[in-house]
Amino acid sequence: MKTHHPLLCLAIAALAPSAAAQIVISPLSFDLIELTADKQAPTFPGVDFQFGPVGFEPTEAGGVAVVDYDDDNLLDLYLPNTELRASKLYRNLGGGQFVDVAPALKVDEPNKRRAGALFLDVENDGDLDLLSIGYPGYNANLDLYTLFRNNGAPNFDFTNVTESAGNFQLAPTTELTLLGDYAGACAGDYDGDGYVDFMSTWFARLPGYLYDQMRIWRSIPNTTPEGESTNWSERVFIDDTIGTGLDEWFHGSTWTPSFIDYDRDGHLDLHVNIDFGMDILRLNNGDGTFGPDIATSVGLNGQPAETRNEMGVAFGDIDFDGDLDQFHSNAYWGDRFYRNDSTFGQGGTTLAFSDFAQDVNAHLARYGWGAALADMDNDRDLDLLRVAGLVQPQSNWYHQNEWPQLLDDGVTPMFTDRSLDVPQFSKQLGNPAGDTDVSKSLVPFDMDNDGDLDLIVTRPGQSPYIIPGQHRRAGIYLNTLQSGNKWLQLDLRGEEGSRNVTSAKVYVRAGGVTQVKQVISGSSFMAQEPDRLHFGLGSVTDVDWVLVRWPDNTLSGSGTISMNAIRKLNKPATDSLGDINLDGVVTASDLDSLRWAVLNPAQAAALFPDHPYLVVGDMNDDGELDSLDIQLLTTKVFG
Repeated sequence: MKTHHPLLCLAIAALAPSAAAQIVISPLSFDLIELTADKQAPTFPGVDFQFGPVGFEPTEAGGVAVVDYDDDNLLDLYLPNTELRASKLYRNLGGGQFVDVAPALKVDEPNKRRAGALFLDVENDGDLDLLSIGYPGYNANLDLYTLFRNNGAPNFDFTNVTESAGNFQLAPTTELTLLGDYAGACAGDYDGDGYVDFMSTWFARLPGYLYDQMRIWRSIPNTTPEGESTNWSERVFIDDTIGTGLDEWFHGSTWTPSFIDYDRDGHLDLHVNIDFGMDILRLNNGDGTFGPDIATSVGLNGQPAETRNEMGVAFGDIDFDGDLDQFHSNAYWGDRFYRNDSTFGQGGTTLAFSDFAQDVNAHLARYGWGAALADMDNDRDLDLLRVAGLVQPQSNWYHQNEWPQLLDDGVTPMFTDRSLDVPQFSKQLGNPAGDTDVSKSLVPFDMDNDGDLDLIVTRPGQSPYIIPGQHRRAGIYLNTLQSGNKWLQLDLRGEEGSRNVTSAKVYVRAGGVTQVKQVISGSSFMAQEPDRLHFGLGSVTDVDWVLVRWPDNTLSGSGTISMNAIRKLNKPATDSLGDINLDGVVTASDLDSLRWAVLNPAQAAALFPDHPYLVVGDMNDDGELDSLDIQLLTTKVFG
């Protein structure tokens, strides 16, 4: 068949999808070896961190942030401590070794009470600033936050700018503000002004009593003259909880919050895990306020909806359909694993989630905390890891994604429990090598830049005031992967090198599969995962293309990119959104191509399986090509 359609010149042969096969359990291609078990071992990484006791129990301790704070292409670790013990910033020296530089950089805060942290590019100057988060207990005005400005190259040292940044004064309310204990934090530009905001949550120690449990902080310009001050901040943070409509009191207890654009309208929505209550999902109205809670109506409290004890959260596209699925860890009543069944497009937006945890044996009550969806074996699909607040029996778990093998529904990937195959990470009754302490947070990261994901697990231990004694240090686990699978890691930089890239989405096409990942600041449990995104590529020979949809909805891409490498991607001045023909300009020819693809979806999919027209032509990022995209591209072409 002959046609003059302009897309034909860009056709690439399709890679036929693999057929689902009977599950065959084969040996894992990797193991997780703890490097922190023996301080005298030659492989000890230098991370010698133990949490101090917290109140009656360390339930709300366990935070960690994994970032490259000094821009040397190595991921560093920040561990906040509690009860007047120093926090630590472990600089990655390479070769699996770390050194604590917190005292030298004056971010150790030895006389404070810290439980969490976020690294944010507050001023959009390309350096990650440090926000350490306090543990106020029942006194809401007890030293909630410290903001340290990163002074950048060459020293990457920090200056305390808390006072200049507004001192984080709570907005006055008619009733007492009672926050409880620290529970989690997330960051993102929820008001769309180009600067990062953040929110934090608190846990009510006495369930059933009403507490204020969330505070959202908006970044605004500092109108105070800089003068001669060295601790001046360009930005001030104001408590916008009342203005956003989030000033509520809860009977339950808030845990992990997340800023995610659920309805793909370009604005960050808010999801909060709730203990002793129903989870919360409030959509961003686009004007700096949030609408009513819709979590139950979209399926994010289970089917049928029921109260559980939601703790940590993990996001990722487990089934290659372009949207973020999510896992929720629970205490007592069992974990939840949600497949994202939302639909978008010309017919409107329908948010829908289906809990399939029971179908893959991921629903058992294991007292879960931190969780992650990460490709541990670089075979392209996302596996599930989670840690637990139990000493025994086995309660740290690893579930391997068996895609393309599916459940009977024909759409959900099969997951198999392979915890026993990583015995030092999992907790097995009677196994002295296993993790026998209480774990709280979990973050996968490539510690040694060898292309596979290692782990850090925080372990605050059992109740020190009830069961005295020292507990195990934070755990570093080395991934021993030897499969030969390819990989790619991408580190995004915004305009003028800004690190403020939360909510940016990256698409990687290789081997007939499109992976999508999103930069998220705040997930797992009291954790910040790296903004450097990791893609396992399997046995492919090359990458077809990489596209980045930036937070401002502009698009850029790369047609040639090397594998087995860590690459920085800078935001260009040009916008490739709508450039269907990939010739560097958006013209009427692209509009013709889009019209044809919208009218002939099956033919387009068959002819151009590895062409990025589905992403480049999706003008409004709703996951569908339709007449709305044609209208938007028409406006872009003709004005």
